[in-house]
Amino acid sequence: MRKTVFTIITAALVASCGSETSQSENNTSQQAGIEQTQDSGTAGNDIAEAQAPINVSIEGSIDHTQWTGGVESTVTFNHFPKSVAEFNDAVEQLGQEPQGAVVLMLMAMELYRNDSIAGEECLKTINTDTNLPGVMRQLKDKLRPSNPKDSYARPYLVAAFMQGATPENGYNAPTPYKVKVRTNPVNRYEESNSLKGYVLYLQVESLGYDTSWRGVEVCKSKGDSHYRIVNCPSMYTQCKEISWKTDSEFQGLK
Repeated sequence: MRKTVFTIITAALVASCGSETSQSENNTSQQAGIEQTQDSGTAGNDIAEAQAPINVSIEGSIDHTQWTGGVESTVTFNHFPKSVAEFNDAVEQLGQEPQGAVVLMLMAMELYRNDSIAGEECLKTINTDTNLPGVMRQLKDKLRPSNPKDSYARPYLVAAFMQGATPENGYNAPTPYKVKVRTNPVNRYEESNSLKGYVLYLQVESLGYDTSWRGVEVCKSKGDSHYRIVNCPSMYTQCKEISWKTDSEFQGLK
């Protein structure tokens, strides 16, 4: 009888230990699952952020046919295109407005700095055939020099046109990015037979130059889907170097 009782008690203890072990393993498994879900969620958020579409907004309007001098408009966007497809999406959002074409030019320039093949395709999209050759010659020296330490190079050229970027802060602009454009206070719009449209004389602001308002000409030709850059030497002229008075380094553009 005693032997039977001992056997029953032993079996009960084993069963109890087994239950506790199973419960402990189950709790551990559940905790690991929670942590894994949290990690997956974090990774998912990172991926979602990296793949976030380009969002733009335009404050202020510029008339397409009637000139009024000094009319300002600000374009705001969350990040620069990283591919031709993203750039084309930005064209859909911005290309119908003259100030949008100016921002698209900056986007294409920055893409060219990071990816010459994709960038050149985008520069072809946003420039007229007559303006493109000069643009490509200048940008190669400024944005993709054979020697990165060349004094002529300006990797922060595009950043210089972002609001809040200065030589004193390493041309590190706050996000979302903002670009301010205005109609030329003096030069009126002109009709162009060769381009089959109105040439709009605009200016884009940059604190990277002694003359902060930089000239740029755009036109939307008859039958064309978007505005294109007609002339823009002031946008690819060397901006000032980062000030020697600051320890800030250019951190790049998002």
